[in-house]
Amino acid sequence: MDEARAKALNDGANMSTGGVNFNYVDVSKLERAGIDRYDTKKPKGNNFIRIVAPSKTGAFGREIWKHGNVGANNATFLCLDKMYGEKCPICEHIQKLKRANADSDVVKELYPGRRFLLFVVDTTSKDTEDEGPKWFDCPITIYREVCGLSQDRRTGEKIDPTDPEDGRDIEFVRNDGKRTSYGGFKLVKTDPIPKSWYEDLPTFDDILLKPTSDEMEEAVSGTRSASKETDPKGDDRRDTEGSRDRSTRDESRERPDDSEQAASVRGKIDEIRNRRRSRSSDDD
Repeated sequence: MDEARAKALNDGANMSTGGVNFNYVDVSKLERAGIDRYDTKKPKGNNFIRIVAPSKTGAFGREIWKHGNVGANNATFLCLDKMYGEKCPICEHIQKLKRANADSDVVKELYPGRRFLLFVVDTTSKDTEDEGPKWFDCPITIYREVCGLSQDRRTGEKIDPTDPEDGRDIEFVRNDGKRTSYGGFKLVKTDPIPKSWYEDLPTFDDILLKPTSDEMEEAVSGTRSASKETDPKGDDRRDTEGSRDRSTRDESRERPDDSEQAASVRGKIDEIRNRRRSRSSDDD
């Protein structure tokens, strides 16, 4: 196995858990590529997935740190400090609250939470497999358990569950109660992955939505920053990694669904999936 992949599996098996759901990806871009979100809510809680890694080495998922419950609108942002090593207005706000002896529960809610972004295929049935890859907002519990199981207990040999030819399906059960938990993890040997599952997968960085300091400060304070008020163009464009303008993203999220546009997008998604089915048949 690739040394970088083996290290990523070992590190993932030994991490601590924690974190909650959050929104940090360009959902519109993913939908245009025919990639929907994977949801662990299944009949009887039974989940069957195969991880599709967008690269051949290193970690097969992207670690994500986020701030949730920010401001009056309970906004969610990637943490600029932990994600990009930059000054984070929300982290600074947390420190101000702590110095003012603010309610500990309020401070706790704002602390950055940790998750992992994965691409997976639902292998429950042939029909779910035909839907192709989905993006998965993966709890640390699941990521850690998968990494922990990726080692033969008899020989100590590492197993790469994402390997196209010799990978594994992952089985687990979601248990819903006062708090959602996951158990019953297994790695199961199955047929090789169709090559079509790897086609057209975006990179993780291409779909992450990096916030600007101005919009984070605005969410914390509830007011527009001076730089925005004096800029008639509202120029808060992304400055790195090909990120795009926040205002465009917000507009696309808040605009009511148009039936014709929705039908067009769905038609394109169906077309992409049909191509995947055709390629999968060719692989067989």
